[in-house]
Amino acid sequence: MAHVSVFDVLRPGPGPSSAQTIGPFEAARRFTHALAADGLVGNTVRVHVELYGALACNGRANRTAEAIIAGLAGHRPEAADAGTLDLAYATVGGANRLPLGGKRQIGFDVDRDIAWRVDRALPGASNALRLIARDSSGGILAERYFLSIGDGEVVEAAEARLAREAPRLPYLYTNARALLDVAAVAGKHLAGIGLANEAVFRSPGDIRRDLAARGDLMLRSVVRGLSAVAELPGGTLRRAPAQAEALRGSPASPAQWCAVYAQAVAEENAAGGAVVAAPTQGAAGPVAALLAHWRNAGPLEADEGTLDYLLTAGVVGGLLRTLGLRQAGCQGVVGVASAMAAAGYAALLGATNAQVLLAAELALAPHLGQACDPTDGRTQKPCIARNAAAAAQAHVAAHTALARQNPVVGLDNVALAMIESARSMATRYKDASPAGAALNVTEC
Repeated sequence: MAHVSVFDVLRPGPGPSSAQTIGPFEAARRFTHALAADGLVGNTVRVHVELYGALACNGRANRTAEAIIAGLAGHRPEAADAGTLDLAYATVGGANRLPLGGKRQIGFDVDRDIAWRVDRALPGASNALRLIARDSSGGILAERYFLSIGDGEVVEAAEARLAREAPRLPYLYTNARALLDVAAVAGKHLAGIGLANEAVFRSPGDIRRDLAARGDLMLRSVVRGLSAVAELPGGTLRRAPAQAEALRGSPASPAQWCAVYAQAVAEENAAGGAVVAAPTQGAAGPVAALLAHWRNAGPLEADEGTLDYLLTAGVVGGLLRTLGLRQAGCQGVVGVASAMAAAGYAALLGATNAQVLLAAELALAPHLGQACDPTDGRTQKPCIARNAAAAAQAHVAAHTALARQNPVVGLDNVALAMIESARSMATRYKDASPAGAALNVTEC
């Protein structure tokens, strides 16, 4: 059975896009590692990059070139932010030299060696890139095509996508009903199920440390987003700081604060700041927002609560990915983010497993039919506003679920409905499709 780890749906890295920033970042790193493994770094004097599909159309707005250069230079997404990408790009652009893998200096001209191929696309690939290593005579030493398939994941075009098999997981499930059953037999909350399964891959101490680090980064992204004053790329004004100031002078509801926190994170992501994708960079707001709201309330045992919150949110995010809810527009990213946040928050409130999954269902359902079609290709409009609304919905969903005793959970049905609706929207209502706001992207 394919296993989607909690750490696959909670990933630190710079914004603004999992598919168009983090995916190319990882592809460049993989290409550099492959050159090193094949002993070709010493003979490489130049690397050429070609971008296709949505990467070619919208990559400039989503820092694709900067991410690729950072990846070729040996940086890691989880340790990078906007400053890292800007510095790597400026250094290479100023000297026309790139430290391949952080070591060997090779020639690299940003204008010449990155080609934005808006004139062609690869079949079945909306975010594709080709990387070529050349020797001193211009000959090809290595050439690879990568597809950025979402959630920061990249695969090589030539390789079959093999299911990631879970080696002897203690708790196996393929849908929400099965998850409830195995949890009931084990006598565990969903966080306990997630912890036991993750312990197959890393020690409990490492799990706690890594999740705590992700929680801290989420909280820092909220703080940065509430205090930043610089405009977003493209000239859009940040709204979260002013909204937070207005709420401080009024009897604001918890849902309103959650919306502002999510807005702050989404704006920070749009600026290229370091956030935790949950499940993507563009949907990083809701999970961080509800964590910030809970921590700001000053609960006891905050660290243990953070662990339970993130494990529960990660289990639900992984479950929805296992069901196939990905590459499904905003319903598959912002909707899933809302479901993850609602589930984690319900767990903090003492909900039963059934109530936790009901909270996820109630938060997910309002997003049915939402397409991914950002204005000008940027992860800003309507993405930021949808993050804010999703966080507010998640908070309400958690409290609503808690009021229902022995609920019947229909999360599987909602997810399957979203997957079906995504099929009908796939070729028309999505980023870089022939219609919608993407029609007006000037590079296309």
